[in-house]
Amino acid sequence: MPIKPVVVSEMDLVRARLIVRALEPLKGLSCDDAEIVVRTIAQSFAEGRRQGLDIAKDWNDDDWRQVRKCARQAGPLIEG
Repeated sequence: MPIKPVVVSEMDLVRARLIVRALEPLKGLSCDDAEIVVRTIAQSFAEGRRQGLDIAKDWNDDDWRQVRKCARQAGPLIEG
């Protein structure tokens, strides 16, 4: 079975670059090595998104109702 490459968005790359910049042990990497780490992190974001969408495809209406109920009970993720 062939492995499908994941689609890495620009936002995935931005988030990954922020992570790489924040991690002290990675500050000594060359630009090329840092970009390899960035792309690896971004690919993990994209793969997680793809897996989440694959799981959600199989959900029924009751599953979605439960998720919405939990989301309402949890409140906003970002307070401001």
